[in-house]
Amino acid sequence: MPNFIDKETYEQANQELPDIDRLTDHIAHLTPDFISMNFKPESFFPVAGACFQDASRTLTESRYALRESLAHKIWYREKTNPPNELAAVFFSRFYADDTALRLYSAAEHLAKAAVYIFDIPDSKIKSNRTGSRFITVRKILTQEEPTHTITIAIDQLYNSEDWQETIGYRNAWVHQQPPLVKGLGKVFKRERRWTKSETDRSYKLGVGGGDEAKYSIDDLLKFILPALNQFADTLTQVTEFYISELGKKGFSIND
Repeated sequence: MPNFIDKETYEQANQELPDIDRLTDHIAHLTPDFISMNFKPESFFPVAGACFQDASRTLTESRYALRESLAHKIWYREKTNPPNELAAVFFSRFYADDTALRLYSAAEHLAKAAVYIFDIPDSKIKSNRTGSRFITVRKILTQEEPTHTITIAIDQLYNSEDWQETIGYRNAWVHQQPPLVKGLGKVFKRERRWTKSETDRSYKLGVGGGDEAKYSIDDLLKFILPALNQFADTLTQVTEFYISELGKKGFSIND
């Protein structure tokens, strides 16, 4: 048995992930310098091209991380003899965490692209700030451009249960205690260990047992994988609108 993950395992993992090659290839052509040739000097519309490239790179990194997560789970559970569940969970969770963190960042880049496309002033962003830039821009667009293609795409992503759970997982990972995952040994919640008796005024203390984890690695992948697919779809829709608008200015992308 080789001590590295083989090509077949990576190919098996790839089958579960979206094909983003065409999307990233199109976005690679959205360079703000060439786009600016067709716009007035004061226009922010071409700057969105840089944001799309940032979102594309971050999506590519997210996809890479999730491929590693899936491949490590398959390798250590199904192809290592004997199976190594601890390694499967450790490595798969490590890369799944990275995916969630990068998806949050990718959505921020996409939201900034929308800011430049709609020329939303900083003052409006500040007065409507309700959390991340993505949430704030979505709020502004649903109020001011409710039927626009970009608004609908961003709103659908925001309302996805898998997206909400992925971002919630990321937020807890960053701002609170990283969510506990099964299979990594004893884990402990951040809470007092003494518990009061329900029958009298005494307290009891359990020692050595640890706490129940919230997720298994399979639980994580059940919402992070769809969230990655959904973001790729959203970025595709918004990019297609942007390219169609560039076409009206004589800028075209040919396969």
